[in-house]
Amino acid sequence: MRNYTTKIPTEKTILEIESILIKFGAGGIMKEYQGSRVSAIIFYITYDNQKIPFKIPMSLEKSRKVIIDLVNEGKLPRKFLNEPLRSQQGERVTWRIIKDWIDSQLSLLELNFAESIEILLPYIYNQESKQTIYQMFMQNKSKFLSLDKPAEEKTIGQNKICLDGDYEVQEQNE
Repeated sequence: MRNYTTKIPTEKTILEIESILIKFGAGGIMKEYQGSRVSAIIFYITYDNQKIPFKIPMSLEKSRKVIIDLVNEGKLPRKFLNEPLRSQQGERVTWRIIKDWIDSQLSLLELNFAESIEILLPYIYNQESKQTIYQMFMQNKSKFLSLDKPAEEKTIGQNKICLDGDYEVQEQNE
């Protein structure tokens, strides 16, 4: 695992994440807290004159478990099993990995390899349901993935999408 020995404070890493996001056109950056810890970064990117919200979450519970695993593997000293050190290290490691991921992914924009919406699609945030696209997908996988159903048509915005077998055919509505 990368960054598991980091000593870089979470606050510094979050500032670095914000700088990367700003560099690639993010606006309205805010932080969501769980207690005194940042649990998500929420921002928007303007695309086709529309502000698209994104939410990059950080799970403290998952990060704490990773630290336990690293101690059990002998990669970190046993002192990291104790609180608050376990939570602090888990938080530092997780945000550092998120920062590296965001930097790498958004660097694809500089190569014109992909668009920001394409790269960050799982993290588009639906403010009504309070869920990301990924979370909505996980709750309704069968609606997205079932290939056994007969072809059906759906209208999304101005596009009519015909789901037919293994692929989608898009037709522009007049």
